Amino acid sequence: MKTTRGRHTASPAERRRHRAAPTLRLRARALVLAAASTLLAVVLATTAAGGTYALLNSSAATSSATIASGTATMTVSALALPAVPLYPGLVIAAPVTVTNTGDVPLAVTRSSLLAPAVTSTLSDSLTIGLAVVDSSAACTSAVIPSTSGTFASAPSTAVGLTLAKAQSRTVCVLIALPAGAPSVSQSSSAANFSVVLIGVQA
Repeated sequence: MKTTRGRHTASPAERRRHRAAPTLRLRARALVLAAASTLLAVVLATTAAGGTYALLNSSAATSSATIASGTATMTVSALALPAVPLYPGLVIAAPVTVTNTGDVPLAVTRSSLLAPAVTSTLSDSLTIGLAVVDSSAACTSAVIPSTSGTFASAPSTAVGLTLAKAQSRTVCVLIALPAGAPSVSQSSSAANFSVVLIGVQA
């Protein structure tokens, strides 16, 4: 090596070694950082994968069961009219018993009046009324009907009766021949007619 005024002058080979040393240090540092990044990536990946595990769970079913719907039904006893000749102005009465045989309360309605299969002047002139009474004995010709109609005109109408479950009540059927009925209605008859009652859940 040559020196100038006490200063050291590096040879070309020394200068090459000095330039190579920083490069090696940078490469070594880059490898260390890369290894650290790889380790961090592995740790993060392992941590994230642990979060995908399903939670513990269990299930169970009830035992088998059966349920049935209720009914809305009622019965009406037979209508037995007194054996009395009917004439204009006369009213005859006969009781029927209406019973709720279903599972719900029922509001009773007169649905219709079914005329005899063979009509006559007498059947065309009849007026049929209904009234709720306390007993069969209370069903007399003096009772005022709450609803009435003829075979020709008997729109559906409420009777004024609501039956609780298993309850029975008496309905009085009143049959009248108006005073102004045609005279040709005499010596006639009206057989096999019906009063139709229906019960609707109240």
